[in-house]
Amino acid sequence: MDEDATDTLLRALADATRRSLLDRLRDSPGLTLGALAAGFPLTRQALSKHLAVLESASLVVTLWRGREKLHYLDPRPLQALPARWVTTTQRERSAALTALQQAQAAHAQPAAAAGAQDAVLAALQAPGEPALDGTRIGSDAALAAARQFLAGTADAVQRLLEALGALPAAAATTRPATGGFSLTEHLWHLADIEQLGWSPRAERLLHAHRPRLPGVDGDRLAAMQRYQERPWRGAARRFVAQRRRTLRTLASFDTAVLARPAVFAGQRCTAGDVLAAMVAHDREHRDEMARLWNTVTTTQGDRR
Repeated sequence: MDEDATDTLLRALADATRRSLLDRLRDSPGLTLGALAAGFPLTRQALSKHLAVLESASLVVTLWRGREKLHYLDPRPLQALPARWVTTTQRERSAALTALQQAQAAHAQPAAAAGAQDAVLAALQAPGEPALDGTRIGSDAALAAARQFLAGTADAVQRLLEALGALPAAAATTRPATGGFSLTEHLWHLADIEQLGWSPRAERLLHAHRPRLPGVDGDRLAAMQRYQERPWRGAARRFVAQRRRTLRTLASFDTAVLARPAVFAGQRCTAGDVLAAMVAHDREHRDEMARLWNTVTTTQGDRR
């Protein structure tokens, strides 16, 4: 501890009222100003000034719980001085520090959860590259942008998997007020369409001559598989794993592969058209999931 810090600490301890405040916080961590004022023949304004001195000496740490400002003793600066808050038993000293650390950890948890929720939204809303304008993908730049966008979907679902578990179970099965899939249904749809559609299509485009690529009726599949009643975690993990396999296949694509002819859902096209359709499918679901995620997390935040 340098001389300036020592002087600040000693000045803070020189006043009997401030020492009594530290006594109170040692015995009762997390008191509000009103609770601390009980028993002191001082106005709240005068008591606030004493607390400000203690805060400047790092002897008191404040945390907000809603509209309440809570005060905690931090005994660490006192370890350099022979004062009663240090010369008490190790058990008492540890209890004060533990109370402060637990309160700080609890205070940080909502911020961490909010940060994870924001990361999910940002990943889902990632803007597409200018090269991905919905038309046939035929250039090296568009191919690279498509791979990046499709990999971003896997990243967004992985983030969703990690953040959704922190919300109530109903968050996963809540449907938009205007109709459409819940998050659970989106995840199962993405997993099934990836496994039954995009992944085998990419393989056939790479290895087959003029392949015929059947469509997949996603709405019918959703009804048959009863997505809403199935656990969403398995769907998220399955999609991420399958998408990574698809990306390994797409890593072998080049402009020559993109120009190869195919028949997709009964229509003549090229591999570049199929890849553009895959990007468009991802974009549609990411946009819908982003809107739903924003609604769900905002609702949960209002309830807290």
